[in-house]
Amino acid sequence: MEKSKNQKNKVRFVVVREFSGEKSMREAFEQLIERQTCEHFEEWRHQREMAEKAA
Repeated sequence: MEKSKNQKNKVRFVVVREFSGEKSMREAFEQLIERQTCEHFEEWRHQREMAEKAA
């Protein structure tokens, strides 16, 4: 019983901002993934620059 309960709640995606019905769900997820990837890259680059300045 406990295992099936964990599986039910294991993976959830909430795509509200990108999915308004104007695009397919696939396009909405692709846009979300691309935006998150860019944000993570920019954060990584900023941290790298700060580390290089400190060194």
